[in-house]
Amino acid sequence: MTAKPWHGGELRRNAETHGWSILAPDRAARPHLPTRACCPFCPGPSEDTPAETWRLADGDGWRVRAVRNRFALSDRHEVVIESPRHDWDPATATVPEVADVLSAWQARHRALRADTAQVAVFRNYGPAAGTSLSHPHSQVAGLPVLSSATRRELEIAREHHDSTGRCIANDELTAELTTGTRIVYADEQVVAFSPFAPAADCEVRFTLHEPHADFAVAPRASIDALARCLRAVLSAARAEFGDPAYNLVVRTAPSGFEDAPFLAWSLQLLLRLGIAAGLELVTGIPVVTVSPERAAARLRNRVAAAPA
Repeated sequence: MTAKPWHGGELRRNAETHGWSILAPDRAARPHLPTRACCPFCPGPSEDTPAETWRLADGDGWRVRAVRNRFALSDRHEVVIESPRHDWDPATATVPEVADVLSAWQARHRALRADTAQVAVFRNYGPAAGTSLSHPHSQVAGLPVLSSATRRELEIAREHHDSTGRCIANDELTAELTTGTRIVYADEQVVAFSPFAPAADCEVRFTLHEPHADFAVAPRASIDALARCLRAVLSAARAEFGDPAYNLVVRTAPSGFEDAPFLAWSLQLLLRLGIAAGLELVTGIPVVTVSPERAAARLRNRVAAAPA
């Protein structure tokens, strides 16, 4: 049995799968969905956050700020508070506001990845997706080990590149653009599509036409284009599925692989339209009740119908 001490808890390795589990007892004390009147992230008398690590200033105030996570999974775990406004939402925000949040993710990813195996950047929206505070926020966490899923994806991507000379993500994007039936949004810089084998009833991947392994160094022009696409798709999801819970995850190169030619970063949006049951938990195989072609068509139609 293998265990490692880790900021208030420990990591334990599964001997059968070689995967890691995080034991973090302090996380159980997290607050859950307080009212706006006592929200610790809202500026004013109720504000109560740990030390600030970064901010995007707005005069004497701020547009986006990062603070240490009071209920951290590691000593490199921060909360990105995405707006001073309690009711801010990327589905209804301006494109520059969404771009500011993506830029904050980049900045904190770069700051936290020293001495880590990988950095996780994610946004949970709604109780079904794991949200504990309703004020708009996301999280950035540096991890000391690679997850089993990351290790496997690295192996597959490297093997594909070794045998073909091409990046597997580029090949998948080419196939999606050729087929066309799973495209949700596309412009000259960014493509959003529902993958052929999705991980949820509605999954959307966001990627660049000219991808790079490292999300944290994507140029501002790419971030602006991604923000425009992300806002459009989140707005479409709200209109089509009634403001669903979701998880939004940055899929990017782990530490040491930032220049790997076989990797390409992307965003992964997973709408939580159902609940994982026994088969999914036993096998790890998702059961998808909405085909990706149908999900893409529904979102694509909403995007097309939205005012410019």
